[in-house]
Amino acid sequence: MLCLSINYRKADASVRERFAFDKEKRSKLRHALGNSVVLCTCNRTELFFSDSDPDRAAALLSKLSGVEDTAELLYSYEGNGAVRHLFRVASGLDSMIIGEDEILRQVKEAYSEAAEDGTTSTELNTVFQAAVTAAKRVKTETALSKTPASAATVAANEAAGSGEAVSILMIGSSGKIGSSTLKNLLCHPNVHITRTSRSHSGIALDRKNVRTVAYEDRYKYADEADCIISSTSSPHFTLTAKRLREALHTRKPRLLIDLAVPHDIERGVSELDGVRLIDIDDIGAAAQQGCELKMSAAEQAESIIEEELDELLKKLTFRRFLPGLAEVKRAAGKLTFEKLLYKLRDGLNSEQFSAVLDIIGKLEE
Repeated sequence: MLCLSINYRKADASVRERFAFDKEKRSKLRHALGNSVVLCTCNRTELFFSDSDPDRAAALLSKLSGVEDTAELLYSYEGNGAVRHLFRVASGLDSMIIGEDEILRQVKEAYSEAAEDGTTSTELNTVFQAAVTAAKRVKTETALSKTPASAATVAANEAAGSGEAVSILMIGSSGKIGSSTLKNLLCHPNVHITRTSRSHSGIALDRKNVRTVAYEDRYKYADEADCIISSTSSPHFTLTAKRLREALHTRKPRLLIDLAVPHDIERGVSELDGVRLIDIDDIGAAAQQGCELKMSAAEQAESIIEEELDELLKKLTFRRFLPGLAEVKRAAGKLTFEKLLYKLRDGLNSEQFSAVLDIIGKLEE
């Protein structure tokens, strides 16, 4: 199996969107490649295939995307490396946000689409089904997808809250932590974001659940917000207790998150009815704890992947061996047991030969 990948590591959003193929283009690409699966998400476009060569696959990507030179954008994997990459992608270990859940659903949908379109082989079926099994083990046996490991992720998770619809007012989304928090928020399907802007800087967005308003109008949108996040480099408060008290008319719980240093939000807002205020120190402490847990979970996930990958590779190797089994039996029948052992000794390294002898030694058990 081969894999070509264009992802967030080498290609920014403006480039990746050129490779965000619709269903018709994905089908055209698969049929041109032969046995293949095409995975398209907001962070990656990846081709998994076995009947074509990488140069032809890269040329097809260029033709469909309109991007002439893809050489500097592409990651290439082959054989066991391609299979291991798929396992890591499906498990969330290769994601921009490590451990994110959405990618497993996207991998399953990409595989189902290809299977329904008749562009998968027995081997591709086996590989993708094994990747999904490994990813499910990672999800259930580790805390990888349950543990945020950055301040932006923690802030976004706090803001998104429960599974219900959440209205978020975001003041400042063009700085490093602000833009990262916004990107993380966009991974939550239940949020509706109103972001303020002093200019046209920041992340360009065309999303139904995001609107941009003038910074000067921030208090007008405060009352409808369930959560307000502020992350600016302003030397002055973006929200004061006095003006916020005047702006809030609806009685409901509100979370205010201050990600700025010095503080954006006046400390006195925490005395307002229903308001809970947390700042960058609170977020940072949670992120540090999450980072330690995430590193431990990622190590567990890698171990699970190696276990599942080893089982898959043994299965695939045996399947490829089966058609020639009868001929091998005839050839082996002409050898004495001792000669067979010597041939194994000469053809294997010490570790492999020791493993074979261990198995032979247990035949009577």
